[in-house]
Amino acid sequence: MKRTGAVAVALLAGLLVVPAPISADPASGHRPPSNLKLVGDHWTPWNPPEPGPSDYIIQKGDTLWDLAGQWLGDPYLWPQIWDKNRYILDSHWIYPGDPLVVPGKPTVVPPGGPPPAEGEEGEVVEEPPAEEVEEAEAEELPPPLVPVGDPFDVDCSGYISTDHQYSELWVAGRDTEREHVAQGNVIYLSKGRNQGIAPGSEWRVIRKARDVHHPVTGDTLGAFIVRLGKVRVLAVQDNTSTALITDSCSDVHMSDELVTWVEIPIPARSYMPPFDRYDVTPSGGPEGYVVAFKDDDNSLGWDRRGDMGVNVVGTGHVIYVDLGDEAGIEPGDVMTIFRPQGDLPRMNLGQTVVLTVEDGTSTTKVSYSVQEIHPGDRVELIR
Repeated sequence: MKRTGAVAVALLAGLLVVPAPISADPASGHRPPSNLKLVGDHWTPWNPPEPGPSDYIIQKGDTLWDLAGQWLGDPYLWPQIWDKNRYILDSHWIYPGDPLVVPGKPTVVPPGGPPPAEGEEGEVVEEPPAEEVEEAEAEELPPPLVPVGDPFDVDCSGYISTDHQYSELWVAGRDTEREHVAQGNVIYLSKGRNQGIAPGSEWRVIRKARDVHHPVTGDTLGAFIVRLGKVRVLAVQDNTSTALITDSCSDVHMSDELVTWVEIPIPARSYMPPFDRYDVTPSGGPEGYVVAFKDDDNSLGWDRRGDMGVNVVGTGHVIYVDLGDEAGIEPGDVMTIFRPQGDLPRMNLGQTVVLTVEDGTSTTKVSYSVQEIHPGDRVELIR
């Protein structure tokens, strides 16, 4: 997740972007990993297995999207390739020289149905009509679920908290003269053995960036909490601990907070609702506002003045809306983003899919957009 020097590393390794899942726009806006290492005769951040005799070796110019089109006949089936090759920790990046296990093609009933089966004594057993076979298989096999995001979208974004309390565990020191530390550096924590910290335990680094104010009403919605990385405790002392930053999205500062590491599940959908920019008929779902962005050029989402780092976003960006669990919002839900135009029909701007839900707000990812999205634009849950 560390981003420092990402552009130089990308030029060195010739990295390839995989289109964002279920997005009509393949642009992802993701930065490549920077922890490259030489494996055999190529550079990669992953720990690839030894290639098998039938494995495919990634070539420059390959993408999971294109390979799924070649191997499976449908580029939207690229998650089936990723599922067979989970040593790739970020599906947005694959590296020339790494191996890929090629998944088998989906089973398709040929025209006219399967060939007749023979009974125990060689008699031909009558098969049902092909239409009945296809209908039965369609009922038994639901459409495959496709992730609507990836770990980067949730582990390197954040959320809006209405009742944030500063954690009793924080970064108390660092094993380097550098002012800020990141992935691969050793830090010291404010608690140890006497406070129940155990070797091998894992923690999430977070930071309160600032309060979030509603772009229309001006009301305070809560504190913007950014997720910065992951640490693992190496050793414990009586009242302190020594830990390694195993992943980072940005520099870790002194006094950054730590909370117990919990994997955040990535929602999945079998399909995305169709988007029609000119169909302005309300769906009847709850309506709200776009209230904040996650700036991909600044993992805090805020610049040094404490203001928003960006004021427009599009496909692939993480945004925050003022609809949460009280409105019945659930991870995987899809919302239409639109802009009222007075007496004119509203302008549909795109769609965003919910990643996580909080009290009064949700963290979402823009899956498709036709125009720039601004703070104060409206959202509507698609029923």
